[in-house]
Amino acid sequence: MKEKLNRIVENRWFNRLLTPAILVLVALFFTVMTGGRFANARNIQLMIDQALIVATVATGAVFIFSTGNVNISMGAATALIATIAAKAYIATQSIPLMFVVAIVSGAIVLAITALLSTALNVRVLYITVVMMTLLSSLQKGILGSSTVSIPYAVYSGMKTAGLPYIIFGAFFIFCLILFHFTGFGRKLRYIGINETCAELTGFKKSRYLFWAFVVAGIGVGLGAILTIIRAGSISTDTASSLNMDCMLAIVLGGMSAFGGSRSYTWSAILGAILVTVLNTGLQMMGVTSTIIQAIRGIIFILLLVLSQKRPNGLPSRDG
Repeated sequence: MKEKLNRIVENRWFNRLLTPAILVLVALFFTVMTGGRFANARNIQLMIDQALIVATVATGAVFIFSTGNVNISMGAATALIATIAAKAYIATQSIPLMFVVAIVSGAIVLAITALLSTALNVRVLYITVVMMTLLSSLQKGILGSSTVSIPYAVYSGMKTAGLPYIIFGAFFIFCLILFHFTGFGRKLRYIGINETCAELTGFKKSRYLFWAFVVAGIGVGLGAILTIIRAGSISTDTASSLNMDCMLAIVLGGMSAFGGSRSYTWSAILGAILVTVLNTGLQMMGVTSTIIQAIRGIIFILLLVLSQKRPNGLPSRDG
């Protein structure tokens, strides 16, 4: 019985269809529990706006997670880049420059994280703990107790023009092709399967990890732009839950938390929608933010435990 259950769980179609099935059930549950308010047009639009941010940052983060590494500074990086980009617009009144600043700054910040990890020979997780604190402190130092805002006409105009959908769509197609149809993506997944074998085969981990972080940094930059378009202002509370949302989205979307062959860019989309639905539904039911965080943490731990199963093969860090 146990072996049969394991075969079902490991079946690729089971993994791909499980998240959409859970999404439908959860959405129906919240619709019933809120008397239909959850499914009204305005609430759906708000959820889409938030899900686009999570999906954009999480799609880039897939490149890092596929190598078996975890970056927990994504939220702090997005908040800092959004602050810098918004200030760049205020100083120049140039939307194109705001985009360039966000993308370049995001790529640079995450590239520095990768370089610190490889240069100091310290695991990515430990470096990102330090970076999370550093980036958050930098943002608070820039903002102080104030907020930075751009004119309503500017960000509402970009929203009305459908720019968030264009940004996410273009970035997702880019990541989909790069990750699933090039040698670069295959090598990242190979590193996640067995880092030692990848090194012995000739894949220089530091090089591929660096470019994985650069792609993730582009996602962070675009996520920062989407954050500005959605809210129009940036404060020290901006993107405070984004990091957990992204990590939860990746594993809820059907991707292994330990990377490797079970790494998919589309996991970020499905997971981002499910996380946003879960957050919004619980809030509408009157659940406190503390309880919501606890529920999210429990779900994440359970998913980590369930994804530890590995097929028999060459020795790896997962045992």
